[in-house]
Amino acid sequence: MRLISIDDVSQAADYTVFRTSPLHDLIASTIFFLLLAACTVFYVWLLLYESVSAWGHLVYLWFAFWFGLLFLLSHARYRACGLPSNWLVRLGQERILVKFRSFQNHLYPDSDRVVAELPWREIDWVRKVKETSHKDHGDSKVTEFFTYIDLRLNISQQELDLLAAALSEERLRPPPRSTLNELRHELFHARKQKLPAHELQAIKDRIKHEKMSRHIKQKSGVKHHDVPVRLVHDNILRLRWNGISPAIKPALKLFCHHTKLETEIKLVTDTSKDRLSEQETEDMIIERVSRGDYMDAIELVRKQYGYSLEEAKRFVNDLGG
Repeated sequence: MRLISIDDVSQAADYTVFRTSPLHDLIASTIFFLLLAACTVFYVWLLLYESVSAWGHLVYLWFAFWFGLLFLLSHARYRACGLPSNWLVRLGQERILVKFRSFQNHLYPDSDRVVAELPWREIDWVRKVKETSHKDHGDSKVTEFFTYIDLRLNISQQELDLLAAALSEERLRPPPRSTLNELRHELFHARKQKLPAHELQAIKDRIKHEKMSRHIKQKSGVKHHDVPVRLVHDNILRLRWNGISPAIKPALKLFCHHTKLETEIKLVTDTSKDRLSEQETEDMIIERVSRGDYMDAIELVRKQYGYSLEEAKRFVNDLGG
């Protein structure tokens, strides 16, 4: 096993590529756009032919805000699906490449080592995993369904530690920020600390030079807490297969050309229970943190330990670190 960057990945034609399908996001963005358009047309009609009260304006703005926000989120995800960075697995005759960076975090540099290259001899077996997850969502109970592909790794403990460290580093990586914004941030703190004028001028000159640079522009952006790949039970690499194309059945057939197929397993996790044992609580919190579901982890900590919101956030952040 070795870790390589996205830049190092070969684009050879013999690789079978598995990526997130854009179909669901296209449907969602279309629906929310139509709802926003219908809401706008209805509001304009009311303005022209009916009198609109102050409450009517507020109701329209409320619906328009949420429809617009959901449209922007789903459209941004749809656009990310069309980028070259949208792939999870590249399956070749000699090896398999697994990218553990979410396709939504495409603003990070491609020079980061976020791809695990595994020869087939280092994989003992592959299996399908179905998980049913129950959790509280306000006053209601939400049930989510997940599908995974597990790869049992046959590598040394040193390589497992290296892979675990890389997965943790990616999960804790700060949001992407351009060099220009980094310099502006540095200038802000320099002014706050009342540094000498010549030091402030040096930072300003670097900002001016960066603006005039012809290098490829880096972008700032938000980080999506999406964890498509996890290491569970120390030596099993778990790949989330929800929305991945090709689907899991044809994918497993392709995997079985190179390694053994293990029996499918089913998991049930329920964080909505009023009483959990100490071991169940710890396992569920760690599992939620490892897959990036920080909100559910925080709610579980508050419910089971009686922490305040700030205490629960601090607890989960310390655990994630």
